Amino acid sequence: MEVRLESKRWKYFSEDELRCKGTGELKMMEEFMDKLILLRETIKQPLVISSGYRSPIYNERIGGSKNSAHILGKAVDIVCSGKKAFTVVKLAVVLGFTGIGIQQRGEHSKRFIHLDDVEPDKYEGIPRPWIWSYK
Repeated sequence: MEVRLESKRWKYFSEDELRCKGTGELKMMEEFMDKLILLRETIKQPLVISSGYRSPIYNERIGGSKNSAHILGKAVDIVCSGKKAFTVVKLAVVLGFTGIGIQQRGEHSKRFIHLDDVEPDKYEGIPRPWIWSYK
């Protein structure tokens, strides 16, 4: 059974970068954060999070998917591009992340890799495993 945490310090990641940008709520899943920390330790480089937990209201306001893993506390967007983005994707597959979204167009500062670990067949409308690119 997973525990949804309201507030906790995680090695390498601040609560502020993981909080909902609209409400300030922090509801990340423990298992997901363990996997993210393992990714960070494996890559041996900082991972800058641009989006972590999103409340359902904030997610809707910004046009996020109604089935977004962000509202489950099981997703982050990592700011990266080029070789680092390739390495993040490669390691994410190895470590068992089941959702990998790739945004590598436009300004480098706005490029990111989305990672989540929604369980296969658990949430209707969210096929897993899955890799996609953003328009």
